[in-house]
Amino acid sequence: MALAKKGNPPVYSGRAGVKAKAAPGFHQVTVGGVGCGKWVAKARLTILAPPKPAPKVVKGTVTSKIGLNVRKQPTSGSAVTGAYRSRQTIDLICKKAGQPVGGNRTWYQVKTPKGWVTARYVKAHGTVPTCK
Repeated sequence: MALAKKGNPPVYSGRAGVKAKAAPGFHQVTVGGVGCGKWVAKARLTILAPPKPAPKVVKGTVTSKIGLNVRKQPTSGSAVTGAYRSRQTIDLICKKAGQPVGGNRTWYQVKTPKGWVTARYVKAHGTVPTCK
């Protein structure tokens, strides 16, 4: 818990962790270690949603001998947003069906540069989740 003291009379503000389930609204709060000891105050409790976990990234390797373009959309006619070298290791976020390339309809979303690459020329080193 981190609280900041401001003003006269002092007002303490900041964030605190709640160990039990709590409903939004006013609650009595006891804070220790501030000033000369503990104090009790009536405080408004706002419940924040827990942060979403970052998507698990799966590594992949570019298998094309001439490299691989990153596209804005999962089609070969979409604008190029970047490129990868042959045998480069890349981060695959998720997969979805798109325009077939060499009989393969799967496209992987990549973070940097932002866009899509065809799975036809990428070897995934794990199971890539389906995009939501």
